[in-house]
Amino acid sequence: MKKIVSLVLCAVIVLCTSAPAFADDGCKCGFSPIIYVGPLGCTPIVRDAGTKNEQQLWKIDTKFLLSKLGKVLPGITKGLLLRNSDMLGSALVEFVNACFGDLALDGEGKSKANVTTPELNVPTGSRHGPDSDYYFDYDFRLDPYEHADRLYEFIEQVKALTGHNSVKLKCSSMGGVVLSAYLDKYGYDGIDVIICRCCPLLGTAVAGEAFCGKIEINSTSLTRYGEDAIPFLETGFADDFIEGTLYALLDVLKGAGIVDALCALGDRLIKEVGDKVFSDALIPVFGTLPGIWAFVPEEYFDEAVKFMKLPGQGGLHDKVFAYRTAMANIENNLKSARQNGVKVCIICGYNVQRTPLVTLWKSTSDGTVDTKYASLGATCGNVKEPLDAGYLNALKNRDYLSPDNMIDASTCALPECTWFVRDWLHCNGNAGIDELFNLVMTSDEVNVDSFEKFPQFSEADDDADTIYPVTGAPDEFARFRTAPTFLNFIRFLFSAVKRFLDPLFK
Repeated sequence: MKKIVSLVLCAVIVLCTSAPAFADDGCKCGFSPIIYVGPLGCTPIVRDAGTKNEQQLWKIDTKFLLSKLGKVLPGITKGLLLRNSDMLGSALVEFVNACFGDLALDGEGKSKANVTTPELNVPTGSRHGPDSDYYFDYDFRLDPYEHADRLYEFIEQVKALTGHNSVKLKCSSMGGVVLSAYLDKYGYDGIDVIICRCCPLLGTAVAGEAFCGKIEINSTSLTRYGEDAIPFLETGFADDFIEGTLYALLDVLKGAGIVDALCALGDRLIKEVGDKVFSDALIPVFGTLPGIWAFVPEEYFDEAVKFMKLPGQGGLHDKVFAYRTAMANIENNLKSARQNGVKVCIICGYNVQRTPLVTLWKSTSDGTVDTKYASLGATCGNVKEPLDAGYLNALKNRDYLSPDNMIDASTCALPECTWFVRDWLHCNGNAGIDELFNLVMTSDEVNVDSFEKFPQFSEADDDADTIYPVTGAPDEFARFRTAPTFLNFIRFLFSAVKRFLDPLFK
């Protein structure tokens, strides 16, 4: 009997150890499955899920938001009219805490028991291919290494479902944070393609500056931010006419000094109530989220630790500090992956006005993530401007210089596989970019010279839903000639007027 049991056990061991080989033979399609690692907010965060008191906290329900605003609006109005900063600050603190307070984590970096993500995806089915992917979502508040652990399990499940021994990872925005933690902990075995789309691999200035209390409302950045966002508005009937009118209105308001006056008021309010709002609302909530700490670039980190009053010990402290290792190692981890056969594609937007609430508003970006951080080190001119003439004159290697002189990609960690798209809003859908991704996933060689249609520097054309090669500096007339819409006509008209008036005012 013992011999029979031994033989059975041996057979089981043999079968288990040979399972990967059988799995590899399970699918002969030649295309490993895609796992899409989503952006911040890719899944709802809910309080009291499944009860009559259920409330979605992120992305926050508009009706809930308005109800909380209605309760504090009298205090905000009275504080403004009486110029009573204490009353105004208290009302704002009450509003922030009422809407976002339950998102806060405890001293160990753990969520309240009744605040959960009840709809996290699990991989099911075996369907896969270029037009299909498995969606990986996560609670953005938590430690990125927790997501890395779950992603590892997710990958193994996808392999088992599809019969492949490798997967492709396509990461958007904060998905790059999850990727950084994953590569740092698990490496790149079993991954054959990595795509980083608008990912804050080295953080974002808006997080770094906000976590250091460096808040500023600037009229130029506010106007540009609105103008850059207008083409993506869903305005319903007569979209183009409404968008062109809004664009003109913004410029007129800026020229008339109204935007400057509003910004001056905003700056005054920040000075009067900013400390109270930070200390009583923003720090107790957002300062407890390791996922948001992951956006703070290294050069801001020490100052942010002091300003945000991060505890000197405990689980939250350890989780926040641990991710610094993943951020520090991401360059070498991606380089090592590429050297060992993993196809890597990093793609970033530039020349879009970044969030107009920080002092570093001139940093070129995709509107959310700074190009220098998403690209792992590109040297960039200010938004809407070329690189400094002195830098350009001293530049000896121009192989990675953009035709508009705005980006020098030679300083990137991986210049040979980092693409840039001018005027591309953060993670905005674009069929041309999707076509590039398909080429990356199906081609044997992947670098910025691999695809004639998609060189290293392109420009987004949202009217045509594609991208095309950058050939020179931004030209509003060329844009109008290519897509003769009312909005583009207004853009061209106002740019021509500015070019005429600017020398006169100077």
